[in-house]
Amino acid sequence: MQSPDRGIVELEGGRLILVDKPAGMTSHDVVDRIRRLTGEKRVGHAGTLDPMATGLLVVAVGRGATRTLAGGLEGGKRYLATVQLGMASDTLDREGKHEIVAVPRLPRERIEQCLERIKGLGVQVPPMVSALKRSGIALYKLARRGWWIEREARPVEITECLLKTYEGDSLTLEIAGGGGLYVRSLVRDLGIMLGLPAALSELRRTSVGPWCVEDAVTLEELGTMSLEKQA
Repeated sequence: MQSPDRGIVELEGGRLILVDKPAGMTSHDVVDRIRRLTGEKRVGHAGTLDPMATGLLVVAVGRGATRTLAGGLEGGKRYLATVQLGMASDTLDREGKHEIVAVPRLPRERIEQCLERIKGLGVQVPPMVSALKRSGIALYKLARRGWWIEREARPVEITECLLKTYEGDSLTLEIAGGGGLYVRSLVRDLGIMLGLPAALSELRRTSVGPWCVEDAVTLEELGTMSLEKQA
C-alpha cells in the first residue's frame, strides 16, 4: 500500500523506501544511512547500483519487507545509459583506465540494427565492475585494484534496447530487462558488433518492477521525514 509520504510503500511488517541514489555512493552506503534514520536493523535492497550509477534503489525496512525482496519482485528493471563510442576502458566505463580514439560517424540505422540483435534471450559475461563476489569481495572492488577474474556467462533477457539520442560520439540508450542484466556488458557487446571501442559514461536506473524513479525521494528528503522504527 502506498504511503501518504512519497517514496514510502507500507507492507505488513515493514515498508519499502524508494530512493533516488546519487552518484558516488554504494548501495550499501544507502542502506546504512536508512538503518540509522529508521533505527531498524533489518534493512536490505533490491538490485545493486554501483557508485557511478544513479537512480531508483528499492530499500526494504523491517522483517516483512525484507522477506518481500527475498521472494523477488515481479517485473524487470529499466535504465537510461549514455555510451561513449571510441572509449576503450579496462572497467567498461569512464572511471577505469581508458583512452579515447577517433571513430567514424556511423549510420543511425546500423546502430539500431545492432541493438535489435541484442534484444531477447541470450547470455552475458558479467563485467568485472559488478556486485558479484569472489571470496567474499565484490568484483568491482577487485577491478578498481587492477585485478581480473574469469567469469562465467549467464542467461539474461533484454526486453527493450532503444536508441534515444545520437550526438557526436555519444549514444543514449533506453534498456529494459530481467534480473541479471549488466548494462556494461551490453555496451561492450554493442561495441564489438560495431567494430569499435565503447564504454559506459553514465547510468541511471529509472524503474524497478512497478516503481519508477519519479516516485522516489532523495536522501536529503528522507532526512526530513519521520522514519522511526515501526512497532
